[in-house]
Amino acid sequence: MKQMNERIDLEEIERKMYREANSDGIMELLLGVLLFFMAVTYARSNLTVLLAFFFIFLGNRVIEAIKAKFTYPRIGYVEFKQEDASLGWGILGYVLVVIAVVSVIATIFYGGNLEKLDFYKWVPLAIGGFFLGGMIYHHGKSGDPVTYLYSFITLVAGGIFTFYLTEPFPHSLELYLLFLAGFFILAGLVRLLTFMRRNPVMEMPDADE
Repeated sequence: MKQMNERIDLEEIERKMYREANSDGIMELLLGVLLFFMAVTYARSNLTVLLAFFFIFLGNRVIEAIKAKFTYPRIGYVEFKQEDASLGWGILGYVLVVIAVVSVIATIFYGGNLEKLDFYKWVPLAIGGFFLGGMIYHHGKSGDPVTYLYSFITLVAGGIFTFYLTEPFPHSLELYLLFLAGFFILAGLVRLLTFMRRNPVMEMPDADE
């Protein structure tokens, strides 16, 4: 029982440290910038898909590089358990499942009439589903309640842009991505300013003292 309690305590300590290390808003800012570029490049090139895969497979490395210069000098550095190398493929698998689920919902919505089915109209809802999975994963690692807000905003906004927006595709998708970009950039700035105020840069002691 004692060993089990110690294990639970260690897991909770790691979760709290992970939450503190990710309370700087850098993830939100990078995500917001990525979504903005996806929105403005979608109708003009194929860069959108490349940007999405870039974030899936390399986004964490970029975030860590920024944290090394900005976050860790303020709160110190703790090395967490390495992510499983198959995580990126797991994310890709989840994306495919969401696409399949949204396709089934869309087919049912149109009463099985495939001639009326417009898959593009349902892309915002699918993206909301993608974010839901990502936020569930992030909450499992950090326990940060803000992930509930992010999940709610992205999924509900995806539903609104899917069912109620009259703009034709791809303008509806561009507007949805711009909405998310603005939301995450704003959230990132708020968290960044709060983090900076709460954690000033640690002063190194003078070697002569």
